[in-house]
Amino acid sequence: MWRVVTSTLGALTFVASAAAAQQPCTTDASRVVAEVYRHVLERGVDPGSNTWVQRLSNGQITVKEVVLAVAKSPEYMQRFGQAEAGEAEPLQRAVSRLYRHVLGRQPDNGGLNYWTNLAQQRGLAAVVDGFVNSEEYTGNFGDWTAPGSGGVRFCANAVPPAQSSQVAPRFRGMDRNNDGVISRGEWQGNTVSFNNQDWNNDGVLSGDEVRTGGRRGGIVGRRAGYNFDQLDVNNNNRIERREWQARLDQFNALDTNGDNFLSRAEVQGSDDFTGTSGQSRSLVVGGDRQWVDTGINVTAGDSITINAEGQIRLSRNGRDFATAAGATSGRRPANGGTIPNAAAGALVARFGDSAPVLVGDNRTVRASRAGRLYLGVNDDVWDDNTGQYNVTIDVR
Repeated sequence: MWRVVTSTLGALTFVASAAAAQQPCTTDASRVVAEVYRHVLERGVDPGSNTWVQRLSNGQITVKEVVLAVAKSPEYMQRFGQAEAGEAEPLQRAVSRLYRHVLGRQPDNGGLNYWTNLAQQRGLAAVVDGFVNSEEYTGNFGDWTAPGSGGVRFCANAVPPAQSSQVAPRFRGMDRNNDGVISRGEWQGNTVSFNNQDWNNDGVLSGDEVRTGGRRGGIVGRRAGYNFDQLDVNNNNRIERREWQARLDQFNALDTNGDNFLSRAEVQGSDDFTGTSGQSRSLVVGGDRQWVDTGINVTAGDSITINAEGQIRLSRNGRDFATAAGATSGRRPANGGTIPNAAAGALVARFGDSAPVLVGDNRTVRASRAGRLYLGVNDDVWDDNTGQYNVTIDVR
């Protein structure tokens, strides 16, 4: 399977471009939109671009939001977002084009593999979200500069005086019904970003939540609004900065140990629970992982029911697939594997440092000893695997 090389950990955290930061701004919204069309769609503007020009001129939207919308538009996806014959991996060329169109550069190998895998799992729109919300994009272009060599930056302070200066530019115009708050239906982003901004957890955005310079009271809240397993795209049981879908300051606030990763404890407020009657947990076991920490501590004799769904590919052979019950061909790992006599790709478990036990797609096992519960994929080589198992665990 694809692997994110350590040297590319900061693939989307490049130093901001000094030229872009110093580029004089323009009050001509049509010029900025034309640059977005030129760089992202590789064509000139048409009458449909007038909507973007008007909204940008009125302070209803940022340049960044125009880029996001254009890159996710049906036209873009039809012209640039399709899988092509002859690719090393499906959608790899589409992701490469997004590097050029959104980030204004050629892809690095590790980053290309990572985002191609994301596109295969969640669609190309998820890659657009990741690029536009990345540290690299924010550092180089911010909210008001069009990506590309043109470096055209819109003067954010050129919005009409009728727009309150206390409202941050990114929120202006979202309150379509003029009731003084921004509801989820009016929000121009995804659910994760909305929940992240809803500091008081009341289901709407108002007050300091949308005011320029507004600050969250106390530590970053609404931990329950984050779906750890959804954010953990590469299934390594931690959230990396490139996987984060909200603001960097909120990532940093959750990163209490300062290691530049978010554990399940930091995201959800608790990393583990002791196996007692009625406890359950759902998580993802990636095909490229020998062992995944479930976050569950069990005691000797606990009854643990494990159900697993999903499919993984066990090699680059396009027909070498497995479910949690094992390889559809029935083959065993070529060089031993975690459990040599069990089918390749089967879901396995261990308790602390115990010997591994076969789980498959549905089994109730009894903990042989007290310790942490780990789940994994029975194989001898994991790096070339793709896919995942969606697992539910009940402890009684």
